[in-house]
Amino acid sequence: MKLKELYSINPYAVYKGEVFPASEERRTGKVLLDTTNTELAKRVGFERTDKYMYSKSVKWDEVEIIEERKPYSLD
Repeated sequence: MKLKELYSINPYAVYKGEVFPASEERRTGKVLLDTTNTELAKRVGFERTDKYMYSKSVKWDEVEIIEERKPYSLD
């Protein structure tokens, strides 16, 4: 069987008009949003979780999930 196309798929969430990398928190089932942008984090209510990282857990109905698909090459 030959593979025709491979993609790298990265999930993002639109929250309060801004786009953030998104993942599911296994513990709570909520969407975890992250940013290193201090001003953006303050504006949308994220908490500092590391020296340069800000995060926030939100409910699924508070975000719109979008996917970035990039062709992946084995070359």
